Amino acid sequence: MRNALIISLNFNPGHISHLIASYHQCEELGFEAAYYVGSAFVPFLPSGSRIIVAGDKLIPQVSLAFFLFPSQRNLSLIRRLKHQGAKVLYVFHEPLAPMKEYREAGFSYMQLVRLWIINQVSALTVRRSDAILLPSKKAFKLYQANSLYCNENIFYLPLLFDDERVVRLASLSRPFFSYIGTIAADHSFNEYLGFVEWALKENRLMGVRFLIATKSQFDIPSLFLTSSRVVIEKGQPLSNDEINECYSSSFAVWNAYTRTTQSGVLAKSFMFGTPAIVLRRNLSEFTEDGKEVVAIDNNESFEEIEHALSIILDNFDSFSTNARKRFDECFFYKNYNKRLKEIIDSLLQ
Repeated sequence: MRNALIISLNFNPGHISHLIASYHQCEELGFEAAYYVGSAFVPFLPSGSRIIVAGDKLIPQVSLAFFLFPSQRNLSLIRRLKHQGAKVLYVFHEPLAPMKEYREAGFSYMQLVRLWIINQVSALTVRRSDAILLPSKKAFKLYQANSLYCNENIFYLPLLFDDERVVRLASLSRPFFSYIGTIAADHSFNEYLGFVEWALKENRLMGVRFLIATKSQFDIPSLFLTSSRVVIEKGQPLSNDEINECYSSSFAVWNAYTRTTQSGVLAKSFMFGTPAIVLRRNLSEFTEDGKEVVAIDNNESFEEIEHALSIILDNFDSFSTNARKRFDECFFYKNYNKRLKEIIDSLLQ
């Protein structure tokens, strides 16, 4: 049996679902898969899985190395794996956009420098990989526009997930409009906070509660501390089951990011039949206004956000059905087994 490593060296709880889907997919394609991850991942991965903690053991000889996320440490690992004869697949989530986009999104000077450094590492990773998987049409376009990315063996394959949904009883409520995931400048967290503060002060959307679930730290507005309408989980990673509960208890999720290439938050929302609020300029091949998302033009307009949420509340069953259908069609890994097999076979032949 051929062996495959599913690799992520920088811990992020949002990476867990991608790792699990790739592990299952490789197993279904005839590989004996193993996670090759930093030690922080281990408690979050399914029990009974084959797990190799990076640095603890010799690197096994494998046919396929599947790098799912960027890390400076990827470069030396790629070199060693290729020396052993492995073929390297790299999922390139975020080809660099023009710096103007990041400046307009509110990135600080130091964040821009960090982006530039990460991009240099990404370009080297791209060069040393045997094939690149790009998860959206926008990622594909950004990749082709950047002369640093010199590997022409590129393929379109959306972000892939297993189906982690546990069907909730119809009687269980979905009270939350939620912010789920890392706080980043281009995720417009401050705009979400501003809307929640306005809704609390003005007694708007009185049946709606607000959930913030993030491993990031932030200063909690004093109004939130005294309101029964706000639930906050912050500062430490949640388990995958806990994250999934956040999605399944939400009637809508904030995805009105200032900029985005593609979004794992959006895909996981759809997994649980949870629609999202998005910015109109970020509509993509995965979203249609009025079906599984409501598009807004200005994520600083509290009235526009309120109106979008009201549309979802008034038509939740339809939005939820469409969101789940979009997940099944676009993000469920089993739909892409044949395509990935073709890509891998072209590398291993």
